[in-house]
Amino acid sequence: MALLEIDSLKMHYEIEGKGWVKAVDNVSLKLEEGQSLAIAGESGCGKTSLANSIIKLLPQNGKYFGGKVLLDGENLLELPDDEFRKKVRWKKISLIPQGAMNALNPVIKVGDQISEAILLHDDLTENEAKKKIEEVFRVVGIDP
Repeated sequence: MALLEIDSLKMHYEIEGKGWVKAVDNVSLKLEEGQSLAIAGESGCGKTSLANSIIKLLPQNGKYFGGKVLLDGENLLELPDDEFRKKVRWKKISLIPQGAMNALNPVIKVGDQISEAILLHDDLTENEAKKKIEEVFRVVGIDP
């Protein structure tokens, strides 16, 4: 069984006055444990839409039109959003955007931004989240 398997995934955007535009159209792939995968293509070809589809981060005008996203054999698209957010996103699968250098707000401390994400995805107190962040910072060689 593949670690991640995408089977005939279809995701479209609804554009006002134009109807549905195909962004991810019948994409299938398998990723085995220990493998790496690169998705390349020109701007606007659907790379980001595919990544966002896998982790269920569609904008309001995005909609799945078929297919499966299997992680360890479980179809992520069938999970309610709240369950996916609490049990899967960040714990089993994450996305690092291409513009990762722009992902953090430069006027808010990094620890506070990470704490916000942890509190959204884990059932931890603010103090527990702070301790977790300090531990991670030490592991990567950053003073908390």
